[in-house]
Amino acid sequence: MQNAGYTQVRNKKLLPDLRKEGVLTKEIVLSTKEKHGCPWGSRLFSHHTLASVRRLSFYHPFHLPEDSLDLVLSACYNHSTEKFADKEDLYITPETQGCDTWRRLRNTIDKPPTFVVPQGHPMKRGGIKEKRSPFSVKLMNSGVHSSQTNPGYSRQPAGGAIFFY
Repeated sequence: MQNAGYTQVRNKKLLPDLRKEGVLTKEIVLSTKEKHGCPWGSRLFSHHTLASVRRLSFYHPFHLPEDSLDLVLSACYNHSTEKFADKEDLYITPETQGCDTWRRLRNTIDKPPTFVVPQGHPMKRGGIKEKRSPFSVKLMNSGVHSSQTNPGYSRQPAGGAIFFY
């Protein structure tokens, strides 16, 4: 589960967004600030992936698993509910199932939902939108005076014919 309402879109910048994962203690040197209209060598030097930024010596992650036990403990597998689980179920982490965690698997950025102000005014309207009649609900305990015919139809006392008004 992602953040509530946030969508992930592809990051088209030269550097990935890893602010939730760790901190860079110094700036990354870029030979260019744009992707297009520059020599291929400077673009290749300036473009970083998630793995290349994580391998830098001045990148320090916040949470780092120390051994395989940390990976198993952070897995989605629950041994009390799953009877005969496969071996790979121990290593399925929440981020591989789409949950929002501290680690980013793809070079994406979170795009917040657009907030639309109705009628150009921030005032919120409330109240009851419709009042439901208790007689229109079927199979409920009703009194002796509840209507037994369809709405809009009535049975005439003399003759018993059904007329629509």
